[in-house]
Amino acid sequence: MTGGDVVALSGRMSREEFDRALVAIAGYGSDDDVEFGPAQLRALLDEEVIIMAGGLQVRDTETGVRVGPGCCAGLESWRDWARLLDGEVPWLGHSPSPGVEFAAGVVRVRPDEERSDDLACEIADLAGHLERVRQDLTGFLDLVRRWTPHGLGEVLAARFDEDFVITAPL
Repeated sequence: MTGGDVVALSGRMSREEFDRALVAIAGYGSDDDVEFGPAQLRALLDEEVIIMAGGLQVRDTETGVRVGPGCCAGLESWRDWARLLDGEVPWLGHSPSPGVEFAAGVVRVRPDEERSDDLACEIADLAGHLERVRQDLTGFLDLVRRWTPHGLGEVLAARFDEDFVITAPL
């Protein structure tokens, strides 16, 4: 997320979307007065772990229900969703905390676990969806290599892959 906007990271991003996302990632948790540039990118690379506000958002195309990541559920933990395949409920954030239930071959995710009357997103092929997320993030890595300024594309892509565990098989 960048300034409250949802940005889907993928190899299909425009250059403007990519730049906005990179500035948001590099600036997360830093002084807002710092101008984006090589020093901010190097500081990002010096972080113990790169994190990105936001995470996976699910949307039911039939009902239109959207479930966004709760607070503190960053994109770096996207693979935690795979725990649902084993019947475990991963941390999906708080304020609100998404609710999860399992039923007949689907996972239902509600926007707020406190509101059981909310409509839910039904996810029938979670493994397939997670593989598409992995492919989208792999495409984003290609853009990081190509478009990251100051000659830092390769090293930043490698670091994203390490911290977000993108290219490893699910």
